[in-house]
Amino acid sequence: MKQNYKIELVEEYENVNFYSIHLDGEDPEIRESVDLSFQIVDRIHEILIEKGLKQKDLAMLLGKKEAEISRWMRGTHNFTIDTLVTIERALQAPILQVIHQEDVMA
Repeated sequence: MKQNYKIELVEEYENVNFYSIHLDGEDPEIRESVDLSFQIVDRIHEILIEKGLKQKDLAMLLGKKEAEISRWMRGTHNFTIDTLVTIERALQAPILQVIHQEDVMA
């Protein structure tokens, strides 16, 4: 089933735009996927701000066009593990953390 969505700008902070997404029908699986995608983008934005970098700097580090990075950073890009690892290496900072079962039990 194709899901319709609308993205709207909700905040701008230090030339970084933060978006909100509105889904038609609110399918819980799609909502969870979109929420995680936005969390990933928010984390990348945090790292860029901490390091005093902009999206164009990330594009240069990754050998990508700035327009492609801009599309990624809208929050609806489906990042691959390989892409996330490449971004982590380029920025020298973690984006995702895997929680192991023994960590949860402790």
